[in-house]
Amino acid sequence: MNPSSSLPFPASNRAASDIQADEEPPHGDLVTVTRVFNSLEAEMLRGCLQAEGIPATLGDAQTIQTDTLLTVALGGIRVMVPSTFADAARQTVDAFERGALAIDELPDDAQPSSPEPETDPAPGFKMSAAAWAVLAIVVVAVVIF
Repeated sequence: MNPSSSLPFPASNRAASDIQADEEPPHGDLVTVTRVFNSLEAEMLRGCLQAEGIPATLGDAQTIQTDTLLTVALGGIRVMVPSTFADAARQTVDAFERGALAIDELPDDAQPSSPEPETDPAPGFKMSAAAWAVLAIVVVAVVIF
């Protein structure tokens, strides 16, 4: 008896792992261009690289977000790019670290606007003397019992 005859899909279809398993990824092997210890910085770097047209991925980011005590043990979050983009990615990472990719909040010719005063300030928290006495009795009762 042929075991593939009882399967719900035709035997002529090959498994996904059989389809050209020796084929390289679309852009080549991944290369680690830098390591960072902060997941926010890693995401910002990945965004900068992708904005430059460099496909980037983060290694160990989810593991470190799950257990931050592993950050040093894993060597931080790896920012990885395909090997064909490694040189351009290193230049972008250097520019990011120098602050060359920083975005100014205001243009040079714009005047900062003064914040508008609040018209409805939040009312303060006030308790009467009787409320303070009741609160003190409750706290003493909780501490003693």
